[in-house]
Amino acid sequence: MRLRLGRQGHPPWVGPSAIERLLVPLDGSREAASALEPALRIARTLQVPMELLTVYDQVNGRWCQDIDDIAADLPYEHLGVSVVGSGWAGDVIVNTVAEEPGTVVCMSTHNRDRFSRLVAGSVTEHVLHRVSEPVLMVGPCYRPDETGVLFERAVVCQDGGPRDAVSLVVAENWAHQLKLELELVHACLPPTARSEASLSAAAKRLEERGLAARDVVVDGEDPAQSLIELFEQRPGAMAVLTSRARVGLPKFVLGSVSSKVLEYSPIPLLIIRAP
Repeated sequence: MRLRLGRQGHPPWVGPSAIERLLVPLDGSREAASALEPALRIARTLQVPMELLTVYDQVNGRWCQDIDDIAADLPYEHLGVSVVGSGWAGDVIVNTVAEEPGTVVCMSTHNRDRFSRLVAGSVTEHVLHRVSEPVLMVGPCYRPDETGVLFERAVVCQDGGPRDAVSLVVAENWAHQLKLELELVHACLPPTARSEASLSAAAKRLEERGLAARDVVVDGEDPAQSLIELFEQRPGAMAVLTSRARVGLPKFVLGSVSSKVLEYSPIPLLIIRAP
């Protein structure tokens, strides 16, 4: 892996589309609870409300029965609990976000819900397909940051395609709010002189707007594995990538690289729905 680093600046500004609330859906499983830690880190940074949500599933019995105890044990004052007595979790999450703009869902994807195997009806697929705000996803290999340090860096995955502009806009907005350093990573191999120049120019523009930014070129035969290895070296960071939705199909598709990254990433991924 070859790293090429740029200059650094300081993020002083909080822009539009501010993060107003964190929503963490819980179903009583250990996997779902793994989303609490990254959500709490963001809520603490911004001092915004954090809401724990569970939906009573009368058919399967999957709901968080001890949600009040979980909330009581979390070291944060601005914390709320919502228990919905009926409905499907996917619809409840989407409707909750729609009712209050600026709500960011932080949720896990279980081993049985791997992105490469998503089918119509999955809560994960439904939320990502219908929520316009970015969704912070925690995969099955996520490793919590036991130091409790706030997020300091966002690794922004770029592939040289039209979705890059979308991820840059969102990453810049989050960086201003959370005071993050941005690493723009070219994740489509092999890199070309043109793609490297484009990445470097994007980092320079971000610096000119007051952000700490640098560009990173990742070399390797397997783009997904190269990204995962980079994430291993960035504990306490988050990654940013834009989804790929195939119109007309009943399922939500990220693509093979992104699916593998989510499955094995040790850090949370901020997933942005492609317009």
